[in-house]
Amino acid sequence: MPNILRTKGIILHTHPFKESSLFCSIFSKDFGKLNLIAKGARRPKSKLCGTLEPFNHSEIIFYKREFKDTYTISDAVIIEDFEPIRLSALKVAGCETICEFIDKTQTIEEPNPKIYGLILSFLSKLCSAEENLAGLWTLILLFRLLKFVGFEPHLIDCVICHKKVNTEPILNFSIVKGGLVCASHFDSSVITLDNQVINPILNTGENLFPDNADINTCRELKHLFETYIYYHLNNMNLHSMKFIL
Repeated sequence: MPNILRTKGIILHTHPFKESSLFCSIFSKDFGKLNLIAKGARRPKSKLCGTLEPFNHSEIIFYKREFKDTYTISDAVIIEDFEPIRLSALKVAGCETICEFIDKTQTIEEPNPKIYGLILSFLSKLCSAEENLAGLWTLILLFRLLKFVGFEPHLIDCVICHKKVNTEPILNFSIVKGGLVCASHFDSSVITLDNQVINPILNTGENLFPDNADINTCRELKHLFETYIYYHLNNMNLHSMKFIL
């Protein structure tokens, strides 16, 4: 007999399945990432129509069967659709990038309330943010999420000898070593960064997201992140990321 379960979740990704159904990847509050099938959801009169749009926050009822890792949705109700985000192409691109990263890095059914809370906070704050902040905020959250996949970059001092380096005007970041390095540990994978570039991702206070953004800082952070995850996360590329700036 299947278990009937209820959870709240953020829709990460969907694609058509068979004639009228929908495959959904969601990150749920109680179960972590789930793969779900919404039967008939693509029919115009389906009760699920519109409830499973990417980055919707929805309450979902599903049937869990043993020996399967894809379950069937019974019902879904939108809690928040974050409509103001959908009016901005840059904000939508940022949300799609976050969802793509979560979808590609999180293991099925491993709950993580901190990730869930970070994504919801990001979506809520982005609704009222200026459009030009979307790219920077997305990059800040992506760097923060690296902690949860075991590859948080080391930005306090030299990753090898722990010599203080993050007060220098130009910083050396070793992609291979995974952090800042001093001149003695310079290697061929080093990317040079302006000191100001790492400030947004060093912020550990309650307000993670700054209220101003410099386009050059965003471009440097984007290049750093793309290069870093390609090396450390099995040649990963985030296709949505090309649209965030």
